[in-house]
Amino acid sequence: MNVLLLNILYLILHMASSSQHETIVTLMPNVLVVMVDRKVFTETQVPLRCGDYQDTEVIWRNGKERLENKGNQINVEVVEMMGGNYSCHNAAGDYLNHTLVLVQDIPSPNRTRRVLEKSHDTDEYIRCLAKNYSGIFHCSWKKTEYRMSAAVVFVQVGRTISCSEDSDGEGLTCQDRDSCPFAEELSRIKLTVYFRTNYLLEDYTITPFYIREIVKPDKIDITKVEGNTFQWGYPATWSRPCPYFPLTFRVKVVQHEASCDSKEKVFISETNINATEFTVRSSYKKYCFCLGAKDDLVDSQWSQWTRYEVKNKPNKH
Repeated sequence: MNVLLLNILYLILHMASSSQHETIVTLMPNVLVVMVDRKVFTETQVPLRCGDYQDTEVIWRNGKERLENKGNQINVEVVEMMGGNYSCHNAAGDYLNHTLVLVQDIPSPNRTRRVLEKSHDTDEYIRCLAKNYSGIFHCSWKKTEYRMSAAVVFVQVGRTISCSEDSDGEGLTCQDRDSCPFAEELSRIKLTVYFRTNYLLEDYTITPFYIREIVKPDKIDITKVEGNTFQWGYPATWSRPCPYFPLTFRVKVVQHEASCDSKEKVFISETNINATEFTVRSSYKKYCFCLGAKDDLVDSQWSQWTRYEVKNKPNKH
């Protein structure tokens, strides 16, 4: 008798906990998401509707498996993280419609991330950069070793922005169709990317940003070198006209075998200039000239270093 009472009490508590930890939301047409708490065992009844087929015999399948449920509207049971791709057919087997049921862990500060790795540089899962103010920007990420097959299933973004996934599956290219390079942005861009692995769903939301905050010019091409004098121009991808979108440049001179990011072996520390020419006034025969650029009017990001190695040999007497 005590065992029976305990079993009944367990079932009551289980049903109460399940109702508190389950939510069914529509991610996009034909895609439902069951939100569950992975720390609690759940069995969710998900309602499916084929369409307006009141006078048609409707047969359902989950993948290739035929279900016992029939009719225009049915309920399917999703146990814990086991979703499914449910399709409905007429008596002749012709396809009528489908619903993809995905499962996602309820968002929480301690939720485990399995699809993407954090960037070592920015501590973010997704990084977005723009080469100019045209409204085009690119977002990139790195998948974990065990989720290389994860695919983007949906991108939620504000404003009049459209995005397309890169062919290698490691980023998005987006464009704000109403962007004007000469106008001030009035609202930040909010972007969330949803990844699917089998029937599991994870979403990654980027901190809202303005284009001007993610602008990073392309590397500078050094166009001319005469002795110790270096000349360069603006990147071909930078916004025009240049006087309206001025760049500031930084130069640095290090020993010839050193990295431009080196804090040691530095002959000339970083110097900011607005000109496109610089002369290294040094008696060193071998050195490395480093050049970078950023928007002169906005506190945005510096371009990657352009590295030019000088190997002057001493004169023979």
